[in-house]
Amino acid sequence: MARTPDPSEAEFVRRVREPRAASAEPGRHRARRSAMMVLYRTDLVGGEVDDAIASFEADNGFPMPEYTEDVVRGVLARLDELDAVIDTYLVDWTVDRLGAVERAVLRVAMWELFERQDVPGPVAIDEAVELAKRYATPEAAKLINGVLAAWLRDHDAEEGEEE
Repeated sequence: MARTPDPSEAEFVRRVREPRAASAEPGRHRARRSAMMVLYRTDLVGGEVDDAIASFEADNGFPMPEYTEDVVRGVLARLDELDAVIDTYLVDWTVDRLGAVERAVLRVAMWELFERQDVPGPVAIDEAVELAKRYATPEAAKLINGVLAAWLRDHDAEEGEEE
C-alpha cells in the first residue's frame, strides 16, 4: 500500500516541482537547493549517501553536480557534529523537533560555514534564508537566520580573540 504524504510534505513536493527560470538560479544556488532536497529526502526515508546520489541521478536523468555532491557527502559525513552545533543555537528547541526542510537547510548552511572558506558567511546565511522562505515558512526563515547569524557572530568573535 502506498504511503500518503502528510500535507506539509505534499506542499514541499509541490513547491519543488514548480517551474523556475534557469537564469534566476545560478550554479551554487541550484546546487544548494538540490543538496537541500537530497538531504530532506534522506532525512525522511533514510539510506546511505551513495543511495541518495543514485536516487537524485535517477530522478533527474543527469549526474549530480560536483558542488551538490560535495555538500551532500560533507553534511552526511559530519551530520552528528553539525546537529550538535545547531542544537546549541536553538533556544528552547532541538534539531529533532525541527521540520525536515528546516533541518536540511540548516545543515547545508552550517556545513558551508564550516567547510567552505570561499563562501562568505553572510552569503551562506542569505542562501539558507531564501531556501527557507521558498520551501518552508517565513517563521522558519527567521529561525534559520537567527541560528546561523548567532553562530557566525560567535565564530567571528572567536577569530578576533585569536589574532
